[in-house]
Amino acid sequence: MAHDRKQLLPRITSIQAIEPFRVTTLWTTGEVRQIDFEPLFVQWKQESDTRLYPLFDFDTFRQVILSPARTLTWPNIPVCLTLGSRTIEGSLDLDPDELYRQSTLIRQAEKLPIGNLLRQARQAAGLSQLDVATRSGTSRHYISRIENGKSDIQLETLNKIVQLGIGKALRLEIA
Repeated sequence: MAHDRKQLLPRITSIQAIEPFRVTTLWTTGEVRQIDFEPLFVQWKQESDTRLYPLFDFDTFRQVILSPARTLTWPNIPVCLTLGSRTIEGSLDLDPDELYRQSTLIRQAEKLPIGNLLRQARQAAGLSQLDVATRSGTSRHYISRIENGKSDIQLETLNKIVQLGIGKALRLEIA
């Protein structure tokens, strides 16, 4: 049976650096990726996509900002789109899915071994997943998903599970 889970699409959370025709971005995936526009310029010239030609000038290019849709946009480049009898005006922004595909991974944020730590603490306390779930007001299924790395967890929820469910204190250190 196929598992039909909706996959969240990567979006840009911040612009880290703007260099001549390269933009380094942080994505919702926890990845820092660089988008090199030089190959895109070649493609756009071949396709004669003149709407994108203003980006060939670095003074214009470096005015890029993050849009509310979490993609790259240039408010200094107006774009008009005609749909039937209606014209929509806005700023040039690029498809975030295509930007992600065209980007290169620079580094990935490390995943924390929360699930393994929780399992070890639970087992050391001699408790079952059901024991921890009952004491902390969650479900055994949720505890299992966290321990197996299948579910994210908020820090406050983790603290509740550790304190109430396992009877231990949670310590957090930034090194």
